[in-house]
Amino acid sequence: MDDMMNTIVWAAIIQGLLLGIVYSSSKKYNAFANRLLGAFLFTLVAEALTIFLPFESIGGYPLTGYFALPEVKLFFPLLFVHFVLEKVGQSGHYRPFLRIHYYLAFAVAGLTAVNLLVFFFTGSPLRTFTGSRLLTVIFMSQQVYAFGLSIVALLISIRATRHYRERVKNEYSDFTMLEINWLWQFIFIIIPIILLWGGELIRIALGGEGGESDLVMINWGLLVIFIYFVSYKAFRHQNLFEGSDAGTTPAPDTAVKSEEENDDYDRWGERLKQNMESEKHYLDHDLTIHELARKLSISPRLISTCINRYFGCNFSEWINNYRVDEALRRLEDPENAHLSIEGIGLDSGFKSRSAMYTAFKKKTGRTPGHFRQVEVS
Repeated sequence: MDDMMNTIVWAAIIQGLLLGIVYSSSKKYNAFANRLLGAFLFTLVAEALTIFLPFESIGGYPLTGYFALPEVKLFFPLLFVHFVLEKVGQSGHYRPFLRIHYYLAFAVAGLTAVNLLVFFFTGSPLRTFTGSRLLTVIFMSQQVYAFGLSIVALLISIRATRHYRERVKNEYSDFTMLEINWLWQFIFIIIPIILLWGGELIRIALGGEGGESDLVMINWGLLVIFIYFVSYKAFRHQNLFEGSDAGTTPAPDTAVKSEEENDDYDRWGERLKQNMESEKHYLDHDLTIHELARKLSISPRLISTCINRYFGCNFSEWINNYRVDEALRRLEDPENAHLSIEGIGLDSGFKSRSAMYTAFKKKTGRTPGHFRQVEVS
């Protein structure tokens, strides 16, 4: 069983190393967020090496003591939250927080360089001169701090992703929703890993012995799943990792200016209105702002801004208002008396019964059935 576990972990280590190289150096996936993701995978590989290396020394240098190999646990939460913040365009708001903790993480990892230098010049590791107790205190302190930082990073990531979802909801694009779903999955798959890490620290604090406890091995099983999860996402949805980052998209209420897209929102708003009424794009159940932008050959951002300023609502509400008006016309037409309300809703562009009833209640304060009853009576 141990041999099988080691094989699975080493396969994941190699997979993580290859993915890290791809995201850190590939021109195809050239984005700062991807380099952060690559660095995050490298830290997982480095941490795995401290546990699963099949030998205990190299050239007489012991690999089993504290700080014999780079201690990277502080990088876990730091790179994790930096990746999320970069994807949602909020890393600038947390720059001092990130900078301070990068300095601290590199300082802790740098203790390995000190250890190597001491060994090179004296033939003995650092603990020979400092004593094991001091290194143990330093090691456990940074472990506890890294765990606390993980909790903070998790809360920041959840808050930032929720804010991003609210910020881009006007666009209602499948790709935007895919990015948000990926970030939620990325965040929540980390939660059990953090909880098990905390459980291991509690076990040690209560007098548990060091070494590879069951909690540690279970946690590594989850980390293996995480590495394969990232690999699967990269294989299934390559556009999530290509080119620009999700967060570089400006907020929906930001005006985009180009040669054609000036500040005359009334003119653009009137054009949108005339086109929607003549072409009836709202009858398309799957209409998104990006699809409409493609049909009109203008930017999604301009459409979003015009709808906000000219019509006083967001894209989804604007489209649903047209669908409500269409459904009202059909409900009040005696020739449609034989059709069900749900059927009329589908013919009017609503994708579901619940979407139709929600839109009716929001615009008219009544259900669709009310208008049919009024007409029939």
